[in-house]
Amino acid sequence: MGAQIAAHLANAGLRVQLLDIVPPGTPPGAPRSTRNAIAAGALKAMLKGKPAPFMDPGAAARVGVGNLEDDLETAVAKSDLVIEAVIERLDIKQPLFARIAAAAPAHAILGTNTSGLAIGSIAAALPESARRRVVGMHFFNPPRYMHLLEIVPGPDTDPGVVAELSRFCEDVLGKGVVPCRDTPNFIANRIGVASTILTFGATFAGNYTVEEVDLLNGPLLGRPRTGSFRLGDLVGLDVSVLVTENLRKVTSGDPAAPNYDELHDQMGTADVVQRMLAAGLKGDKTGAGFYKKVKGQGGASEVQSIDFATLTYRARIEPSFPELADIAKIPDLGKRVAAAMRAEGRAGDFLRKAYLPLFNYAANRLGTICDDPRPIDDAMCWGYGWKVGPFALWDMVGVAWSLEQMKAMGITPAKAAVALVATGEGATWYGGTPAAPTVFDPQRGAHQPIAAKPGVLVLGERRAAGAEIHATKTASLLDVGDGIAVLEFRSKMNTLDEGVLTMLREAPAKLLDRGFRGLVIGSQDENFSAGADARQILAMATAGKWDELGAAVKLFQDTLMDLRHGELPVVAAPYGMTLGGGAECTLSCDAVVAHAELYMGLVEAGIGVVPAGGGLKEIVRRASAWASQVEGGDPYPMVRRGFENAAQGKVSTSAAEARAIGFLRDTDRIVFHRMQVIAQAKRTVLALADAGYTPPDRDEPITVVGSGRGASFLLGAALFHWGGYASAHDKLVGEKIGHVLSGGMKPPGSVVTAQDLLDLEREAFVSLCGEEKTRARIEHTLKTGKPLRN
Repeated sequence: MGAQIAAHLANAGLRVQLLDIVPPGTPPGAPRSTRNAIAAGALKAMLKGKPAPFMDPGAAARVGVGNLEDDLETAVAKSDLVIEAVIERLDIKQPLFARIAAAAPAHAILGTNTSGLAIGSIAAALPESARRRVVGMHFFNPPRYMHLLEIVPGPDTDPGVVAELSRFCEDVLGKGVVPCRDTPNFIANRIGVASTILTFGATFAGNYTVEEVDLLNGPLLGRPRTGSFRLGDLVGLDVSVLVTENLRKVTSGDPAAPNYDELHDQMGTADVVQRMLAAGLKGDKTGAGFYKKVKGQGGASEVQSIDFATLTYRARIEPSFPELADIAKIPDLGKRVAAAMRAEGRAGDFLRKAYLPLFNYAANRLGTICDDPRPIDDAMCWGYGWKVGPFALWDMVGVAWSLEQMKAMGITPAKAAVALVATGEGATWYGGTPAAPTVFDPQRGAHQPIAAKPGVLVLGERRAAGAEIHATKTASLLDVGDGIAVLEFRSKMNTLDEGVLTMLREAPAKLLDRGFRGLVIGSQDENFSAGADARQILAMATAGKWDELGAAVKLFQDTLMDLRHGELPVVAAPYGMTLGGGAECTLSCDAVVAHAELYMGLVEAGIGVVPAGGGLKEIVRRASAWASQVEGGDPYPMVRRGFENAAQGKVSTSAAEARAIGFLRDTDRIVFHRMQVIAQAKRTVLALADAGYTPPDRDEPITVVGSGRGASFLLGAALFHWGGYASAHDKLVGEKIGHVLSGGMKPPGSVVTAQDLLDLEREAFVSLCGEEKTRARIEHTLKTGKPLRN
């Protein structure tokens, strides 16, 4: 864990020293490489890790290695932030912190990645000046990808230190910081353990299967597809048991005790889990847990499920809850949750037994682990992947209705919930308006304003506040102030369907008519865009409507050209999957402000076509522009790299890699906090407007590499085919890509325009759609979500 934290700090541009113990038995005079072997090995493992801890392997150069015996004092003395991530034992942490405190500069923040030990206990023996700088920093694993970071001050921690550290972790590391009190398991794991206990109890009491529970605890209620038992396998049954046992040790079942926890007596390990652990069934780490992957007939893998009665594995049994047939189809999460919780039958019974006590448990923690519902909801969303947290779920269900159900179940409603309901009919934990949201504070007995996060612009709040200028069925144009608008994709997976393309065409004129100064293209859904609407392409290709298909491609090309060369500056704000047409839209903008987790690529080869929205044109144009500005500049290496990216459908694993392979320019900005991307993009487009924006020349001269080097692209495609790495159809697609990138095999050094390249793209695209194998690829991808290599 320490090495993964070091990797993420390096991702953010920090210089890091990674220290670990000296290998046991190493003599004092051994070479430093031997004494540093554990830390060096951990760093090496980070470079091979999956998912990759480093956004760019080059970031590893910012991490130095050493050992705790030889290097601690020297490394700490030069550090602004020290993070301890050793074994969860006070007898080891306390003396280590004594050494750290003695060596650290007076300004250095002293962090501990403990997952549950009291911060006050870790810092107890330190001088007061050091205790004021000790803070819990509970990263969730893996640190690069998990948004949650719990910041936990001890009893003596300076509030100013907490505020400074929180800002740093949000703005630089991109974390969702949740402030916690110094209580057992802090917030996320405290509520997570309760959810697990209640889920197990409802499961075994009602004889539910693992498949049934993972369906009920999945997207139905806005939770990840992993549900409960698949998540248990990922985490490890032994780890889950250890976390629960640690909580049991520091809580009490006595209502009069200050550390009372109403679930304390249920924190023992369930008999079924004990038997699974005894049999070595710990989850993914042992190859079997609640689920087990086995080889099925024909060699294909099959996931089997455990039978709780026999602890043997059986074929999957699809859950059947007739009472949920219509409910599961309700698109609105709030309405779906309310209906599911009220459902008759086994599904509703499980949900009421698993969630109503959980809601009550969370409410009973208010005033103890945090002040109001927000930290609990944020922790469960950012640490466990819930779309909404327990209190927001409770609002969806109905607080007053829930309390009546609790009473019928023999549950004493939490005082905070009773106080909320007493404020009036229809009371909810969250209230106010989108422009002025509030949350109920039990200690004050009233709703309190929710302060806006600095540097964050929430599009949903803007829309709800009436900022929508124009809308189609799948796109929205929002006024975000200062003469700037945001064009938001809202189609399924944010594909570039008819509604999105219509908005991209119409938005600039509408904004200019209203006196707007700039446009940001972005959204805050799961991904920026999965690309073009392949269903429409397949329908036209299958029907042989070649002129219509060509016209549709031309319209897409013209739309993006008009964006690039229009009177308004346009900034793209991509994040997550930014594929195919989504990548081309990004490449067409004046500037890009990207989230650090950017998975960007021209992936059209995977469905048997070439990028035809200007992606190949931009590869050639950018290479030509760079070469024209450098004495002796040669565009070929950049075009060659673009050929390899497009022919292989390469997708970046981060924004850093997107820059390294040419999708982002050196001038494009990378932002680590996803909810700050839109706000940063707004600032960027404002700067362009303030500088007196002039659109780029639509007919700028573009020098192409021509036929000689274009032939190398064709040879590369052939070599891949001859070597068995590409099919004959892959070879054909690669040849088409090479033809476009060469400028149509013109003589070397020929000058063309963007429109010439777009015409080549379009011709190649339509011709490939006439191939049966291309249509088979598109159809297979639409049906399975996976590419077909035919």
